[in-house]
Amino acid sequence: MIFRILWVVAAITFVPLPGATQTGFDPLLLNIRMSPGALHPPADMIKQQWTLDGYRLGRLGPQAPRAAIIEDDARRRLLILSAAADGTVLVYRLEDLPMDVAQQLPRTLTCSRARQCQHNRSDPAGELGCLALCLLEHLRE
Repeated sequence: MIFRILWVVAAITFVPLPGATQTGFDPLLLNIRMSPGALHPPADMIKQQWTLDGYRLGRLGPQAPRAAIIEDDARRRLLILSAAADGTVLVYRLEDLPMDVAQQLPRTLTCSRARQCQHNRSDPAGELGCLALCLLEHLRE
């Protein structure tokens, strides 16, 4: 009897839920780390780079983060959102991902407007943290 119970528990644990990603990659399980300085990785590390067209950062205070690093638990950097000198946001992809990041950038902008990321300056994560959360949510789709 106990073996049947254990077998059922094991089966429930290892059977993927409907709607779960089959690749085992869930962007919402990634970590976002904020950096006080803008980050521009070396060219040999960058797999792809984009500018968030149509988005300008508000005036950043002295304590506001200038970059959001999206990484896994092993601290392997996957994506970086960084503030450019002119107020635009640069997105760098540093590792291969199982989805097309460029396809999700317009949805990220829509999410940032809905969440009013530009007015999110009192939060320690600031605008870039808000943008990073929007990007991760839409990478899951």
